[in-house]
Amino acid sequence: IFAHTCANSFAPVWGGFAMVFCCLFDSRPKNELVSACCGTSAHSQAVEGLGEMVAAYRKIAQLTLPPGAAMVFAKLRRDMTDLEALISEATFPESRPWRSPLAQEQHEWDKIYPNGGILLRRQLCSASMGDQDWFLGGLFISDVGIAFDTGNSADEAGRLQTGFITWKDIVALHKSGPETEISICLASGSKNFSQLRLQLTISSDAEWIEEFWKLQAHALEDQVKDLVPTQPEKATEQDVGNKSLESTAEVQQPVLLHQLSRSASVDVKSAPQALADSGSPRAHRSLSLDSKVSGVYNEAPGGRKPFQMPQGEAPVGSDSLPTMDISSIREKLQSDNWLSKFLQESKQAHSISATPWSESKQAPGVMVRKATFTLPVPQDFPRAVTRLVNLPTETKVTSVFRMHPQDGQLLFTVQFCSHDIPYGENFRVHETVLFKTSPNNGVATEQWVEVMWIASLPWTHGILKSIIEQKSKADGLGTRVVNAIKKSAA
Repeated sequence: IFAHTCANSFAPVWGGFAMVFCCLFDSRPKNELVSACCGTSAHSQAVEGLGEMVAAYRKIAQLTLPPGAAMVFAKLRRDMTDLEALISEATFPESRPWRSPLAQEQHEWDKIYPNGGILLRRQLCSASMGDQDWFLGGLFISDVGIAFDTGNSADEAGRLQTGFITWKDIVALHKSGPETEISICLASGSKNFSQLRLQLTISSDAEWIEEFWKLQAHALEDQVKDLVPTQPEKATEQDVGNKSLESTAEVQQPVLLHQLSRSASVDVKSAPQALADSGSPRAHRSLSLDSKVSGVYNEAPGGRKPFQMPQGEAPVGSDSLPTMDISSIREKLQSDNWLSKFLQESKQAHSISATPWSESKQAPGVMVRKATFTLPVPQDFPRAVTRLVNLPTETKVTSVFRMHPQDGQLLFTVQFCSHDIPYGENFRVHETVLFKTSPNNGVATEQWVEVMWIASLPWTHGILKSIIEQKSKADGLGTRVVNAIKKSAA
């Protein structure tokens, strides 16, 4: 009766429920039934697990049970039927082997922190001591504690090395602000700083660290204290105080994970996770001039410099500003409030935080400004997209703006990453606007939009690539900048 009723009610999806009904009422062995219904996939694994549940159900059903068991069994059968519909979309967890340490890294870890335990994870993230500037570097997690290291850098102000922090010295750990940010409070006297804030790439990383700390907090109660001797630490901008930089700059220690050190220094090429370097995460904070602005997003498509024009790429648009000149456009763009106001009015951005404009250390004459903000996510995507991924209503964005004034022209570029959209960390959008003095008076403009793919999409989601590129080019930020300047001059 149960099978007949469900078959009539859910006829369009009868095939999907066939496994459950066969397992409930077919006398064949469970393994034989599972093999007939599934192959080698995540769905197959889920169906196999459901088959095991059904086998257990049948085993209990052979017993004489007290009154009330019939109702419980009826509910069980309904729940298993519902579960069959849900597991049709089962997938394996995303593999992220880049978080697993290499053998060489464990060797270096043992050399630097002899009592540091087994290295479990390493990944890129941003770190800040309290309310200070954010630094991009490597977070190393072992069964005994953690360490953050930006690696060696010629710029002393861009270096942050916490030394080893044992789990027992962490008295509190909780999420603060964005879902990807955690705040760590240290025991008094354990370090020369009391708080360490970390900003991870995705929220699940923050959740993993929080859960692991909770487990360690219980396990460490029975462990011997002071397992790890104090490690020499290099001076940072936060803890220099009245100490001389020369006294600490002499200390040398091996650099943990060379590719992370390179990413944390001037040249950020090797890791798409560098996108997590979002500067100050809150709108009321401003990023200081000491932040390593020039070293973030420092490569444009094709390997060219980010302040250079595209070669062989057709512009997505052009316009003219007959009443403007290059100097007035530069003055407008370089004013402190214009960009923030533009983002608010044109893109409905909020939670905006930005550095002042400053001259690039890598390219003298090029002005650089980094900004973070939150944008609404358009929902007008084709149904094929919305069936593949769930779109959030908002996304956090990290962007770097550059201006390169030249004779008779001004090159304005922006490169940004949308962190919270599906696969947002796999690509960056690089936009270029050329303002050039027109022979017919005024200024002529051209705009380019390019999508830089940092990591490939899964083959099942390949359709998203062309849609992302089309959407990016159809509604470029550079085109909106030109329109805003034109409107203000009208």
